[in-house]
Amino acid sequence: MEVGKYTMEDKNRSVAIYGGSFDPPHIGHLEIIKKALYTLPIAKLIVIQTFISPFKKGHFAPPELRLKWLKKITEFDNRIEVSDFELKKSKRSYTIDTVNHFSSVYDTIFFCLGADNLKSLHNWHKFNELDKRVKWVVATREEITIPDNFIKLDVDMPISSSTLREEIDPKQIPEEIRDEVVKSYKKMKENN
Repeated sequence: MEVGKYTMEDKNRSVAIYGGSFDPPHIGHLEIIKKALYTLPIAKLIVIQTFISPFKKGHFAPPELRLKWLKKITEFDNRIEVSDFELKKSKRSYTIDTVNHFSSVYDTIFFCLGADNLKSLHNWHKFNELDKRVKWVVATREEITIPDNFIKLDVDMPISSSTLREEIDPKQIPEEIRDEVVKSYKKMKENN
């Protein structure tokens, strides 16, 4: 029996989900992907491109363009899937909906996020339910303390997409998409 593009044979496998706006994708995002992929006991890592985050009003780069960039920088490992599950909804999506969707295929879900999200994590939609459904994986950042009940990913790259949107630093953008991202964000800034 097939569920979406996954088969029921995948059911007993573990997966990690890493969601975000990726506006723009940067080397910090890529480092989290690599660390999760090579340190967690998972069969697959699913990168979820949000349409609009529940905590944001909008984005600079169009969702389809960010999705294209994510696919390009994750081609190095076939265990990475860039999913358009949230993007196809064309509206705000909640993490619990995404987790419920992938729970129909995978028994164990690791959910990756940056340590900067910890202080607002309890505000996430249906957090208590979500907390029971996933194993939290937190990427280190700027000496933020990570509680013992979370899995820690040692990344600690002080890069933020919001800072990059203000002033694009080409060195912070993965090489595969660097020229296109720099040109796109310069053009978007000029048009605003």
